[in-house]
Amino acid sequence: MQFQAHKGVSTEHPENTMPAFLAAMEQGYDIIELDVAPTQDLRFVLIHDATLNRTGRNPDGSPIAEEIRITDIPYEKALEYDFGVWFSEKFRGTKIALFDDVLALAEKKGIRLKIDNKYQRYTPEQKEAFFKLLAPYQTVASLTCSNLEAITEAVSAFPEMHLHYDGAVTPEALEELGTLLPKERLTVWLPHQNPKTTWVKVEFANPRLAEMIKPYASLGVWILSSYRDLADAEALGADIIETNGQIKPPKNKGLRIDMHTHSEHSHDSVCKIRDMADAQMEKGMDGFAVTDHFDTHSYLRYDVVTPIGKAAEEARALNEKLGDRFRVLTGVEISEGFWHPEIYEQVRRLTDYDVILGSVHLVQYKDLTRAYSALDFPSLSREVIEEYLDRYFTDMLTMIDCVEFDVLCHLTCPLRYINGKFGIGIDRAKYDEKIDLILQKIIKKGIALEVNVSSYRILGDFLPDREILKRYHEMGGYLVTVGTDAHAPQDAGKNYDKALLTLKEIGFRNLFFYENRIPQQISL
Repeated sequence: MQFQAHKGVSTEHPENTMPAFLAAMEQGYDIIELDVAPTQDLRFVLIHDATLNRTGRNPDGSPIAEEIRITDIPYEKALEYDFGVWFSEKFRGTKIALFDDVLALAEKKGIRLKIDNKYQRYTPEQKEAFFKLLAPYQTVASLTCSNLEAITEAVSAFPEMHLHYDGAVTPEALEELGTLLPKERLTVWLPHQNPKTTWVKVEFANPRLAEMIKPYASLGVWILSSYRDLADAEALGADIIETNGQIKPPKNKGLRIDMHTHSEHSHDSVCKIRDMADAQMEKGMDGFAVTDHFDTHSYLRYDVVTPIGKAAEEARALNEKLGDRFRVLTGVEISEGFWHPEIYEQVRRLTDYDVILGSVHLVQYKDLTRAYSALDFPSLSREVIEEYLDRYFTDMLTMIDCVEFDVLCHLTCPLRYINGKFGIGIDRAKYDEKIDLILQKIIKKGIALEVNVSSYRILGDFLPDREILKRYHEMGGYLVTVGTDAHAPQDAGKNYDKALLTLKEIGFRNLFFYENRIPQQISL
C-alpha cells in the first residue's frame, strides 16, 4: 500500500507549503497531493482556496482585511504575504510555494505529486501555460480528473503520465477509462465516509465499487484520519490511501530515542553529555536529545544563553563522532517563554535545534513564583494549592498561544510534588476542562505531547497520566514523544519501555522523535 499526504503533512505544518512537503518527504510518504493555482502573471503557486484570506496573512501576521483572489495579483505580490503564521508561530515567514520549485524538489527526492482537479477550471490561456510547465515532469506529477472529458484531454497532452480519476464510478465510466489508459497508469479514487467527507456527492467507498474498479485501475481511498479508517481501506484492498498526516508510512520500527535529557549545561545537573550518551547506549537506546533548561525567569540573574549554545555545540560534535550507530540530537527546554518574549526569541534563534521543548516550571500566582519543585506545598492551604494548579494550566494555555515550540513537556508536572512527594491528594479531574483545551490546542497546532516518565517511581504513572493520554488519543492526537527527563546517567532510559507498552495499549501506532524540528515516526 502507498501513502499519500494531503496538501503535504497538513496536520503538522501549514497546508500546501514547503514545510508540509518536506515533512512528507522526510516521513516517507510516496505521493504528495497538492493544489495548484495561477497568479495574474501566469506563475503557478500552491494554494487550496481561490482567495488568500484563509491561509494568507499580512507580513505582520494580521488577517488580510479585503478579499484577494490569487488570480488577481502577480507572483511577486503573493510573496509579500505570510502563509505559515496562520497555522502556528513556528512557521512565521513561510512564503507561498512556487510549483516550479516543488516539481524540481520532487524529482530530486524521488517522490510523486498528485495535482487536484481544480486545474480543470483554468482559462484556456492558464491551462496552456500549466500544461507547458508540466510537460517535462510526466513521471513526477500526475493530474486528477473528475470527468471523462478531462481524462481524454490529459491522455492526449501527457502520453506518459499516470492519471487519477475521482468522478462518479459506474460500469460505463470504468469501461471508457479502460479504453483510454492501461491499468498501471490509472488510479480511481473513492471517498471514505467520515466527518471530513460529508460534503462529497459521489458514492462512498464500499466493497461493490472496489471490486468494480480493480480490473481497470489501482484503488485509492481518501481521506483517512485514523487507523480505524485505514483498516476499512485495507479491507477494500486499497492500493493508495490519502491522509492529512494522522496515518504514517511504517518506519523506524523498534527505534528507541529519549527526547528529554539534561546535562551540566542545565542549572540542576552535573552530567556530561558524553556520559549520558554512554549510559543511553548501555541501556540499549538508539539516541537521545540534549534538551537543557532555559528558564526565562533566570536570564536577569545569570547567563543562561551561553550554556545552551555550548550544549548544542557539544551535542552536534558528538553526533558526528558517533555516526550512524547512535543519534545525539540538539535541543532545548524553554520554560515560561511568554514571560520575556525577547529573550525567548534570542534563544530560539540561537542555533539550529532538532527539537524545542516547551514547559511551565514557574507559575504566575501571588508570591509563589519560585519553581514548583521548590515550593513547600504542605504549608499552603488546600484552596491555595487548587488555585495554584488552576493557574498552572492557565499559564500553559498562554504559552501554547504565545510561544512556538515542538513538544509540550510534562503536562500536570506540579502533581509530581503535590501528590507524589507530599501526598496531598489533589483531584486532577477538577482541571479536566482546561486540560482538554490544552490538548485541543496542541493538536490544532501540530505540537507533540510528551510522555514524561520521570514521575513513574513516585506516582506510578506518567506526566501526563494514562487517562489524559487516552483522552488525547480519542481526540485524534497522535504526536507523542517519550522523555526520561534524566539529569544523571543512572536515569538514562529508565521506565522508557513502560511508556511504550502504555502507548500500545491505548492504541497509538507510532511515537516520534524530532530531527531538524520535523517529527519522525517510530512504528510501534
